[in-house]
Amino acid sequence: MKSVALITIHGMGKIKPGYFRDLEEGVIEKLGSKKWDKVSFKNIQYAPVLQGPQDELWNAMLKEKTNELDALKIRQFFLFGFGDAGSLEYSAQKDPSKYLAVQKEIQNVLLSAFKECGSDPNTPIVLIAQSLGCQVISNYLWDAQNGRYIFSSPDTGPKANFLKLKSLNNLITTGCNIPIFVSGLDARVCFDPPSPNFTWDNYYDQDDVLGWPLRQLGKNYNIVHDHSINAGGILSSWNVASHGEYWSDKDVISAVSTRLMEHL
Repeated sequence: MKSVALITIHGMGKIKPGYFRDLEEGVIEKLGSKKWDKVSFKNIQYAPVLQGPQDELWNAMLKEKTNELDALKIRQFFLFGFGDAGSLEYSAQKDPSKYLAVQKEIQNVLLSAFKECGSDPNTPIVLIAQSLGCQVISNYLWDAQNGRYIFSSPDTGPKANFLKLKSLNNLITTGCNIPIFVSGLDARVCFDPPSPNFTWDNYYDQDDVLGWPLRQLGKNYNIVHDHSINAGGILSSWNVASHGEYWSDKDVISAVSTRLMEHL
């Protein structure tokens, strides 16, 4: 039986199914195989909920002979990346089907971890989110605490409490772009700490314009510990490409390993 759950959630854009591999390998090296065997390692993949329509639109634009498009890689990044963000926000306000499908994917992954951990609702959860995944999990926590969307039907059983992340002890965010979603609001309200010993560590690269510190969002965010790091190698650490390098960053891997060790 596993004694702690490590959950990952990816960011924006077209995501490779094994996006978490570098993190997994790094943490195993830090912990050793015996301790790693006690970890229920699960990975949230919400991109497929949105990718199909995006691919169809992208291909239609490329096939249209009257369209004149340059900078295709950048265009695709914005269409897929910010298309994820915009589509989820639109869905939350207008047609919740996509928004609910993403929340269902999160719950399916959590349920799998719950079973591996002996269906113990007090099993500590360490969750690492990247980029848009930070906003996705922040919304999920807010909805869980306020009975919204997938949590609209009240349920307080052991499984329900686990799915509400009431045993989330450690949240680690990387390349977090929550400020992009809330910067124009007069009052920026964060979810409440879901557990008594909750910690939130936020890692951002100073050259990553999509990754931001969070404490300045307001007093509700004083639970966050911001960390500036240098993610990526010689070709990516000095520019926006660092946004995709957090999964292999030594500081992030060390932080995840340290949090896991606290529960092993």
